[in-house]
Amino acid sequence: MYTTEITASPDETNEHITYGSAHIGGATSLKFSFDDTGMTILLRPKSSLTIGRRDETTNSIPDVDLAPYGAVERGVSRQHGRLDVAEGTIMLTDTGSSNGTYLNGQRLLPNQPRILREGDEVRFGKLVTHISFQ
Repeated sequence: MYTTEITASPDETNEHITYGSAHIGGATSLKFSFDDTGMTILLRPKSSLTIGRRDETTNSIPDVDLAPYGAVERGVSRQHGRLDVAEGTIMLTDTGSSNGTYLNGQRLLPNQPRILREGDEVRFGKLVTHISFQ
């Protein structure tokens, strides 16, 4: 399992998150589950994280590197998208990727943030993941 951790505020408390909920409440982690590999990424976003894949030429690495999950073969861009935390919600933004970002089957317009919800399916190019809050 690949884990990226960003410290959460100490005053946050755990709450039960229901399917479809957009408010992360006291949850401190965002989990990406990749069905085809059974692998997961556990993130602890506090502000903003870039999502993409490592650039071997320049050795630049996004905050969330999807290369170990088949990103190159599935059309994930080097700087594919961004996660932002605001007012208890997590926003997903496509940052002009070549092969698009899809939220529950709907292609995101570049630079137009969308709220992530418990149980959402997100596709970066052809790389499919499911979202849960923990």
